[in-house]
Amino acid sequence: MTLHIVSKSPYSSSALTDCIGSFAEGDALLLIEDGVYALSGPASEKITISPVYCLEADTDARGLSIPENIQAIDDARWVSLCTEHNPIVSWFK
Repeated sequence: MTLHIVSKSPYSSSALTDCIGSFAEGDALLLIEDGVYALSGPASEKITISPVYCLEADTDARGLSIPENIQAIDDARWVSLCTEHNPIVSWFK
C-alpha cells in the first residue's frame, strides 16, 4: 500500500502520468503544492484511480474547487496517511 505524493503541475511535468502508470490496488494518491492543478482542466480526466486526496490549504491558495470524488485533507491527516502507508513515493519529475 504505497502513498504516492505528486507535487508538480500536470501541465509542466510528467509526474502525475508517471505516478498513475505505477499505481497498484491498495495505493493512495495525494496531490500537494502545484500537483493540485490536476484537479482542474483536462488533467482531471486522467485521475480515474482511487482513493485520491488533496491538501486543502494548497487548493485554497490556488483558488481551485475540489471535485466530489477527491478528499480534501489537512496537515494532520497527511501525517496520518504517511503512517498508514508504506512505502511513500514522491513524484516531482
